[in-house]
Amino acid sequence: MSKYKTLIFDLDDTLIDNNESIKYAFNIIINALKLEYSSESFLKWKKFDTAYWHTWESGNMIIPNHIKTLEDKITYLRATRFILYFKEIALDFNSAVSLNKLYCSMLGVNIKEIENAGKLLESLYSNHEIVIATNGPKEAAINKLEKAKLISYISGLVCSEEIGFSKPMPEFFDILYRTTKNKDKSTMLLIGDSLTTDILGGMNNGIDTCWFNPNNNELPKEYYPTMTINKLLQLKKKI
Repeated sequence: MSKYKTLIFDLDDTLIDNNESIKYAFNIIINALKLEYSSESFLKWKKFDTAYWHTWESGNMIIPNHIKTLEDKITYLRATRFILYFKEIALDFNSAVSLNKLYCSMLGVNIKEIENAGKLLESLYSNHEIVIATNGPKEAAINKLEKAKLISYISGLVCSEEIGFSKPMPEFFDILYRTTKNKDKSTMLLIGDSLTTDILGGMNNGIDTCWFNPNNNELPKEYYPTMTINKLLQLKKKI
C-alpha cells in the first residue's frame, strides 16, 4: 500500500495543457485591443508572463504602500502585467483591470488535459485525498477542472489569487497544510512540472515531491525531487 495519503497536484502543465489555454486567451485580448496576433507575439507574452510571476514568487515584486487589502493586491498585480507588456499603447489602470478580467475568463475556455490525467485521477481518488495547488486564478482553475471532467476527483483547491501568496512562498504552503484533511506531511506528495515553484516549494516545506518532466529536461543539481516521471500514469507505479 502507498505511504502517501494526500496527493497535491499542480494544475497547469501537469494536469492541463496550459499552452493551449494561454494561446486562446491571449488571442482574445489581442483582438480586443485591435492588435495583430502572431506566434512570435504569443511566445513573447509567455516569456514575459512567466518572468513576471517568477519575480512575484521570488518575493522581489514591490507593491505600493497604499495597496492594503488582499483583493487590491491581486488586482494590482494582474493589471500591472498588462500595463507593462502593452506599454506601447499606454493602458490606463482601469482598462488593464478589465483586460485582465477578460483574459482570466478566457483561460478556462479552450481546455485540453495532459495525456491520461483523467485516467490517473480516477484510479487514485478513492484511496487518496487529491488537492490542487495552483498559482493560477481561481475562476480559470475551476473552469479547467470542470471542462476536463476532473473536478469530481478533487477534494481541495488552493489558488494563489484567493490567498495572496504563491508557490513556493512558505505562506502558500501554510495555508495548503491547513486545507488538507490529512495533517501528516510524511504522507503527502506534491506533483508538478515546475522546479522553481512545485519542487522547491515541497523541498522547503518538508513535503515529498514528484517532478513531472515530459520533455526529459536535465535536472539542475540544486533541486532534488523525491521521484521523477515523464508520463502521468508512471505515478501510479511510483507510489
